Amino acid sequence: MSQAYDARSQQAFAAAVCRVMRESRRRQKLTQAEVAQRTGGLVSKAALANYETGHRSLRVDVLWVIAGALGEDLGTLLGAAERGVALRPAAGASGAITVDVAEVMATNDPRLAPVKRWFELRTHGGSAAMTLDDGAIAALASLMNVSAMECRRILISTIRGVRPAPAGAPYAR
Repeated sequence: MSQAYDARSQQAFAAAVCRVMRESRRRQKLTQAEVAQRTGGLVSKAALANYETGHRSLRVDVLWVIAGALGEDLGTLLGAAERGVALRPAAGASGAITVDVAEVMATNDPRLAPVKRWFELRTHGGSAAMTLDDGAIAALASLMNVSAMECRRILISTIRGVRPAPAGAPYAR
């Protein structure tokens, strides 16, 4: 997925890194003080709070220490942040994506079983690509029992034929 690199995208990526880091800590039910303690004194609780909120710029060496304290692989953490930026539509833009139906049908990922069934009912085996608007993604997410953002992440991470929807594309509803 190609992306223009400008000040806005840099800021969005930095915010996404902070969000992914905070979500990891919360998912593990860790306090900021506990994570700070795990850094062996390299990062204070106050500094961690400022990093998580974006009030303080996060250097890569500090991120590496925090990722280690969270038990996270740095590459995985950065990849999740990058996907978060790529999936977040710009203000006023559509969040629609176009997927290659044949590729969805060919995947062995069990998480996509409800999506495959939905496509079978929708396309009757005759569509090469389908554009999914936010409503369709929300419906698929409900069938998969995940959030809409997680549904997008699963589609993008498991299917090569996912791309932003072209302007004026008809949507599946």
